[in-house]
Amino acid sequence: MEDVNHDGEEDFIFNEYSIDDSLDPLSRLVKYHTSDFSLQRLVLIRELTDTAMYAGFQETVRLLIPLLNNFVADSEPAVRQIFVNQLHPLAAYLCEAGQEAGYQQLLNTLLPFAFELLVDKNVEVGTAALATLNKMGELVKPQHVEQHLLNVVITLAHDERAEDYRVVAAQLFNDLAPKFGEQLCVTMVLNEVKLLANDMSFTVRKTVGANLGNLAKVVGTSVAVDKILPVYVRLCKDDIWGVRKACAENLVSVSEGISAEARSQQLVGVFKSLSEDASRWVRVAAFQMLGQFIHTMRREDISPMFLKIFTDMAFQSEGGDSDFAEYCAFSFPAVVQVVGKDRWREVDDAFATLLKDVQWKVRKSLAYSLHEIANVVGQEVAERSLTPAMELFLRDIDEVKFGVIQNAEKFLSIVGGQQREKYVQLIAMVPLESENWRLRNAVAAKLGELIQLVSPKSAAASTVANLVIKLLEDSVTEVRMSSYRSTAQTLAHLQSSATEYQQFLASVVGLAARPNFQSRQMFAYIVQQAVELQAAQLVEKDLLDALVQLGNDRVSNVRFVVARVLALSLNNNNAWKSHPKVRQLAKQLSEDPDKDTAMMSVAVLPRLENAHDAAAYRK
Repeated sequence: MEDVNHDGEEDFIFNEYSIDDSLDPLSRLVKYHTSDFSLQRLVLIRELTDTAMYAGFQETVRLLIPLLNNFVADSEPAVRQIFVNQLHPLAAYLCEAGQEAGYQQLLNTLLPFAFELLVDKNVEVGTAALATLNKMGELVKPQHVEQHLLNVVITLAHDERAEDYRVVAAQLFNDLAPKFGEQLCVTMVLNEVKLLANDMSFTVRKTVGANLGNLAKVVGTSVAVDKILPVYVRLCKDDIWGVRKACAENLVSVSEGISAEARSQQLVGVFKSLSEDASRWVRVAAFQMLGQFIHTMRREDISPMFLKIFTDMAFQSEGGDSDFAEYCAFSFPAVVQVVGKDRWREVDDAFATLLKDVQWKVRKSLAYSLHEIANVVGQEVAERSLTPAMELFLRDIDEVKFGVIQNAEKFLSIVGGQQREKYVQLIAMVPLESENWRLRNAVAAKLGELIQLVSPKSAAASTVANLVIKLLEDSVTEVRMSSYRSTAQTLAHLQSSATEYQQFLASVVGLAARPNFQSRQMFAYIVQQAVELQAAQLVEKDLLDALVQLGNDRVSNVRFVVARVLALSLNNNNAWKSHPKVRQLAKQLSEDPDKDTAMMSVAVLPRLENAHDAAAYRK
């Protein structure tokens, strides 16, 4: 008896809280939008825009729009958050489907909903509303910006009920500045921002300090210097450290919007004050921005003393401020780009110190950007100061090795031939010493680029060729796949050296005759990569016959891969689709007993314009 009651109770709960799937989307929304079960309302609101599209414009206006007030005031924050995220796609649909009538719904219904949820008591809802409002603002026509956007923000800025309204206004004045345009920003917004910068609430002042960059760019350099910079400078001296910290974090955005003269005469002084602030949090924020700040000072005279403030950060790990070294490493390439190779000696010691920093994140940051530094300083400095860094990184932990390998070919293209040979061989040692397949995968993908930097007759080229063959037999599929393109690139590069080419070619073509079918599949994929490299002579003379033979392979999976190569790189390729051997292969496979192979062999799949992207896509 108890079991019967229990089952009946479960049936009641299921019927009470399940949604009737026999109803169409609009009918479900109408029936369940006031459900006591919040999960039902969540499901409905996630599908709001799709429901509107299903219903069509007229029915959306008649039945769906009137229900939306319920979701604005929903008791569940998750429902309000998803609702506000749906407002922009819904508005975009209404404007497209209803034209002027839909646009009026945006102005008079949906925008007010977004503004209302801006000051929601739930932080996540307010944040979502801010993002939504920025997107919806793009849909507003220029003639309606003042009435429907700017005036509402000004109203929020003057609302004394709670500081949240004015905080949101301070952010929107900056976020929507590009939409407001120069004239409205100069005549109306600047005065409002100035008032908010003097607000009694430090949270409002902090928000102003953090949100001036867009406004400065919109009003133009001259006005930004006259009107915005004084506001910023005053906030940098605010009594509350949180306001000063927000200003420090916004230093770069303000710098980008003002003149070079104002930058060097005023902002440098502002930075120095912030970097010596009584609050450690303010000092840290200032130093975090220093490298990027210097990067905004292109074509300006950066004094040796100011540059030294930056390079001194490299030595801070020894004094306990470990974050400073990380900031220095992160911005190092940007600063070198500004000061140039002629001033390398001023930053050389800092670079050498960062190389040996105890924090691996510092070394990793430099490893990823070594090629960018080399590109600025040129061959001589790169060989003297940067190649030792590469050697250290290649002997470092895997995360650091990975960083330097990612752009190794760009770095080595800047140094001389002797250095290239040495470091190509060092990189080729990495997979042999590592059990980390991701590291082997990174090297496998780079070998084809690296071999092109050395002579085909060199020891380095021989080392790379041997490693490519070894990685084709790696235990991890991804590593083998990454080796296909490198194999084709190695073949193409060795062509000018007969002995080395024939030796490597024999290993590659040998794959097509191996007993295990995976090797035969690999050969087909290598041919595909050679086609993508446009190595036509190589394919025609040394690879195509073996590929055609694989069209008769006893294993259907091999024949399918050959058909796939046809569809991806030959049937759709003007240089190959009419070739007699390709046509013969396609005809033969179109009659294959395996239906998938037969269908694939006559398919013409889309080509990608970029050869490298095409190869990656087809791989």
